[in-house]
Order: sequence, then C-alpha cells, then structure tokens
Amino acid sequence: MRDLEIAGSGFDVLHNSKEWRIALHSFCGEVNGIVSFRQWGRHLDSEEAFVLLQGRAWLVTSGDGSTWDDCKVTHLSPDRLILVDRGERHAVILGEETKVLIIENLDMSNTVNEPIPEDVIRRIAADWEKGE
Repeated sequence: MRDLEIAGSGFDVLHNSKEWRIALHSFCGEVNGIVSFRQWGRHLDSEEAFVLLQGRAWLVTSGDGSTWDDCKVTHLSPDRLILVDRGERHAVILGEETKVLIIENLDMSNTVNEPIPEDVIRRIAADWEKGE
C-alpha cells in the first residue's frame, strides 16, 4: 500500500501506473484559472475523468469547438465523476483553493490543443465572474 499526498500547484502527476495515471489540478491562475481559459484540449485516443475534491470548478466541453451554442458547462461536484469522451474538446476552470483529481492514460501524447473562440471565452468568463 502507498499513501500519497494530494497536493501541488497547477498540474501534477501523483502516480503513474502501467497504462494510466492519476494527476491533480490544483488552482494556479495561469494554468487552470479563468485567465488561462484560452484553448481546448482534445485527447484523440483516450478518455479523461475528473473528480472535484474541494472548491469550485467547471468543465467546459464542446463538439466542434467553434460556437457558444456548441458548448456545455458542467459544474463539478464532489459526488460525481465526470468522464470526457475520446476526441471531445474540453477545458477545466478552477477557482482559488480548488483541487480536481484527474484519471487518464499514461501516454497522453496524442493530444491536440485548439484555440477557443473569443466570444466563447468572453461568455464563459462573464458567467464565471457572476458565479453562475
């Protein structure tokens, strides 16, 4: 048995296994705060799971990534595991003192990043600031 501390800042890998890993997103404004909400991540050959440990976090997903109407905002909560499908565009936004556990493939090299349109950024940022 191993007892791992769930601590860090930004994105930190907590444990690597043969084919998967456990990582932690801890609030770091320039990594996962609202100011960093600028690009979609897309894992072309794997899924990714998110579990809120503490704080306030949103997972924003999109099919084609180009319009506001195609976006879905999921408010993460401690009693839910949210699974992002293979190829689905996504971005996570964390508030201060927030921690989100990530479970994903060990090899995430087949990942692409794509810019989020400015109108989507503005609308998400406005809703985030209002606390919606």
